Amino acid sequence: MIKESQEIKITTVVPMHSEIDIGTLLEIMRQCKLTREEFLKLL
Repeated sequence: MIKESQEIKITTVVPMHSEIDIGTLLEIMRQCKLTREEFLKLL
């Protein structure tokens, strides 16, 4: 997963599982500096 803006480019690994634990998902969101609202817009 890559998040880019004019100031920064953030890359993180997302596991290829059929389901991801909530803790793993929250850590991915934290690493990408995504709010819950931003994440939900991407779904």
